[in-house]
Amino acid sequence: MARLPVVSSDMVPEEFREAFGELTAATGGSITGGPGSFTINSPEMAKRRNHLTSYLRYETQFPKRILELAIITTARAMDCQYVWNAHAPAARKEGVADALVDAIRDRQPLPAMAPDEEAIVNYGNEFFKDHKISDATFNKALKEFGAQHLVELTTLMGHYAQTSFYLNAFEAELPDNVTEKLLPV
Repeated sequence: MARLPVVSSDMVPEEFREAFGELTAATGGSITGGPGSFTINSPEMAKRRNHLTSYLRYETQFPKRILELAIITTARAMDCQYVWNAHAPAARKEGVADALVDAIRDRQPLPAMAPDEEAIVNYGNEFFKDHKISDATFNKALKEFGAQHLVELTTLMGHYAQTSFYLNAFEAELPDNVTEKLLPV
């Protein structure tokens, strides 16, 4: 069971009810799963966060294959079952090889990858392990993606690290439709 209850309008201070109403209009007045079920405890912050989420997920111009690979690399680094379950199938659908997805999940040696895949996986893994990026890894990623997309990919990975923090800290329950093998943690 999640550590925070589902939030209803009467639980929200009056000055944040408008933001709460905007965020929950499509779901009938509450959010019962995923990171939104936790961030809604701060409706104005959640509203602002949603703008960044929407941009990173749906408006950026780098390939969806790389987007999903960056997300699952982050999910694995953060041991976040929820994000893994939500995005590993999407990574597969967008063309990330099953062998690569499985190797990331199981922390096994990685198979041969396309140069853009190798650049983002190495970039993410190095940062999450060392908390910095070497010149060699940075320069390969910059050459592969260019400054704008590398900034956006870095923001995406940081955003999903934050999302994983919410989901892990508040013990989000996995949905009933788990399709991926769980992360070995």
